[in-house]
Amino acid sequence: MERVSQQQQQQCVKRREVPTTMMVDGDDCNERQQPMPWPTKRPCTRATLQEQVQRDDDGEDCGSTVRAIRGYCRKRNMPSDVYRPVVQPDVDRCGGGKFRLTDLIDELHRVFAEDRVNVEYVQYLMESYRSDPAEWLKYAKFNKFRYTRNLVDAGNGKFNLMVLCWGEGDGSSIHNHPQSDCMMKILAGQLTEVRFAWPERSDVDGGDVDEDDQRLQPMCEIGRTLLETESVCHINDSMGLHRVENTSHTDKAVSLHLYCPPFEECSTFNQQTGHKTVAKSAFWSIYGEKVSKKRAEEHVPTDDN
Repeated sequence: MERVSQQQQQQCVKRREVPTTMMVDGDDCNERQQPMPWPTKRPCTRATLQEQVQRDDDGEDCGSTVRAIRGYCRKRNMPSDVYRPVVQPDVDRCGGGKFRLTDLIDELHRVFAEDRVNVEYVQYLMESYRSDPAEWLKYAKFNKFRYTRNLVDAGNGKFNLMVLCWGEGDGSSIHNHPQSDCMMKILAGQLTEVRFAWPERSDVDGGDVDEDDQRLQPMCEIGRTLLETESVCHINDSMGLHRVENTSHTDKAVSLHLYCPPFEECSTFNQQTGHKTVAKSAFWSIYGEKVSKKRAEEHVPTDDN
């Protein structure tokens, strides 16, 4: 995918939401029944709108982002007219101008219908969507043993959009994203992203040896970021590997993930040795419906996200 910026990593946008609680229903003994750390309705106040106008005045509005993307595309003979602002700063977000989850999905389908897609615009779309539990709660299926991956939209084979649900203390293994870009947006709670450099190998005798005879080294941590509600981050294999964790022992977390293109397996890594293992991907639920218990047991969700 084409990128506007040449930087290898981008600082994730951080915004804070004040958590409240609500209950979520479940029909499986493995699903969590504790209060959830998000509001049923996101407050929309005059102060919120004034903050948005101030951001627009500072030149950080969605229009400037889209203009930069269009200019980048024109220089590379990409279809610049595909990209457009999806949120108008002067529209009351409490009214009909809200950019909903269904709008996000529709826009993603429109953009991915092209032969080439600008990854910066995809990130812009993820940032433009403001988390509303009423829109994604039906996909939020928890399991008391580990985090879950819940498919929201298959993207006609060009991308996957899914909701991941993280119980208290849940975390993934260190993993890659094979030939894919990953966008992660925090819908509720907080998650910590830890990035690692690819594992280094050293020859046993200093000469040329087979890969199986090479001695692996401990993996090097290159970054750690606390992602709050509404934060969006982006990673691909050129940026390194990562692990995602819910370090809270009292609150759950929910995140929205987009993979383009989708993949069915990835590699996980041992932090102490760098040893690589191939892991297959699986969904805990599809389009809001839980996968059958038998199928879930046969395809345990793996440590990729």
